[in-house]
Amino acid sequence: MNTVTCIIGGVSHPMLIDSGAEANLITGVAWEELKLAGIEVISCEKGSNRVLKSYANNIPLTVLGTFLAVVQVAARTVEAEFFVIQGGQRSFLGDATSKQLGILKVGLEIDQISERLQPLSKISGICVHIHLDPNIKPVFQPMRRVPVALEDAVNNKLEELMARDIIEEKKGPVSWVPPLVVVGKANGEPRICLDLRRVNEAVMRERHPMLMIDDFLARVGPNMIRSKLDVKDSFLQLELDEASRDAMVFLTARGLYRFKRMPFGLVSAPEVFQKTMDAILAGSEGTWWYIDDVYIEG
Repeated sequence: MNTVTCIIGGVSHPMLIDSGAEANLITGVAWEELKLAGIEVISCEKGSNRVLKSYANNIPLTVLGTFLAVVQVAARTVEAEFFVIQGGQRSFLGDATSKQLGILKVGLEIDQISERLQPLSKISGICVHIHLDPNIKPVFQPMRRVPVALEDAVNNKLEELMARDIIEEKKGPVSWVPPLVVVGKANGEPRICLDLRRVNEAVMRERHPMLMIDDFLARVGPNMIRSKLDVKDSFLQLELDEASRDAMVFLTARGLYRFKRMPFGLVSAPEVFQKTMDAILAGSEGTWWYIDDVYIEG
């Protein structure tokens, strides 16, 4: 059966996906269990004026009440209305909410070939070394627990990062271990980040000059057509040398990993990438750049 575990108002509850249902239905028994578990609702009302009927049955369902709550599946969350019905054997997640959560997709996928993930491109000829103050003692920080609802999505993301040559498994002893942070993206996917605050305290920055907004305004020509380009996965296109990777180790439920590329959150990353772009684009007429943003006029 197409059942998915949802987090409804902070409480885990299995829901049957029904593409033919126009509403989200919770059985009366399940509603009592959710209340005992401390479900958090945005609003709640007794009864309903809406008439709901089951498939091939003209007898209306008895609606005990409705409530509005946040429902979460993996890293995606939406606000949804639920109807509490008398009786019933299963709780149903309707068509609209299933699509909003990305659980239910409509469309033909016949003769489609899944594209194998390729390693992320990297800027050739550059290998970044992170200079650390030897007087600062390395810190091993404990693992931050990933919510159960996000475990599968995070594991899939780790596999993706491995396939794209961004991270690798870490073997042997470790010194620096910053904690892993999982952040939800707008599209519902998790973003794997590191909390590098303790590592950044030991980073010896290069202090490369960074342009100010006044520098850009002074260079903008009148009556020009301008384009803006953005470097995709900018920092991750710079490879770390072997010594620097051991400061980018993080702990997961599946073991230790480390970044092979320069991660976001590193205090020296903007300056390092700006220095790289300066070397690549120097001498390009009508072109100005700031970190991973490139402006072209003509």
